[in-house]
Amino acid sequence: MKEMNRLLAYLGPPGTFSEEAAMKYCAGKMMLLRPYAAIDQILAAVEKKEVEQGLVPVENSLEGSVNLTLDLLSGDTAVKIRGELLHRVRHFLLASQAQELFKIKEVYSHPQALAQCRQNLERILPGVSCIHTASTTDGVMLVSRSEGRAVIAPHRAAKLYGLEILHEDLQDEAGNVTRFLLLALDDAPPSGDDKTSLLLGLHDRPGSLYRLLGIFARYDLNLTKIESRPVRGDLGRYIFFVDVEGHRFDERVDSALGDVLKEALFLKILGSYPRAGRG
Repeated sequence: MKEMNRLLAYLGPPGTFSEEAAMKYCAGKMMLLRPYAAIDQILAAVEKKEVEQGLVPVENSLEGSVNLTLDLLSGDTAVKIRGELLHRVRHFLLASQAQELFKIKEVYSHPQALAQCRQNLERILPGVSCIHTASTTDGVMLVSRSEGRAVIAPHRAAKLYGLEILHEDLQDEAGNVTRFLLLALDDAPPSGDDKTSLLLGLHDRPGSLYRLLGIFARYDLNLTKIESRPVRGDLGRYIFFVDVEGHRFDERVDSALGDVLKEALFLKILGSYPRAGRG
């Protein structure tokens, strides 16, 4: 395979939690990282074959789903889910050299990072102003060489940009995990321990969801996730994202999906891929 195709797109710039997760995924693999400024740009890069794969956040154990990722996957895209990665997120409060904690008046970071540290931030810096940035690295740039400002960012950002760590593990919960999806033009072959992600549309009639979920129960298939999202521009209508244990080529899953297709308004298989372990 050409070197240009051995690229993994991630949500940049360098120094973000997405880069941290991408580095974890690429450990031991002959892949190079390429940052993109937005999640939709990552999907486009995969579709255009600018990169072989893309890594995007889809949900966090504290703050829930990344709705933009779900909305993009539900749209007119050829990308498939080829894998998933569970990445433990550790937040650090960083500032320029020789700053004292009690002098910090403003804290910058991505809205997700600020939300995941809300309680601890209020405890150690009561009344501090929290200011949203497009990424944790954008926050780093704003606080570099500034007094009275700090940023919530990964440990790696301190090394990259010469910042000092004022507080470790700022996240409100120790079990703060973000789930990332690995995107490609093809999903993965069966591994023996797989998951399949689906997008479902239901008929607008009583019992539609009940009957559909009953299909998975009849085939003794475990659902690990079910989440609704509103149909854009059509108030009161919803689509459903469902994760089911097993690969789409497994006999039971294949049979169940055949029955689902008869019951549902539409069915889109987003991909089958190996289940991730925590790490």
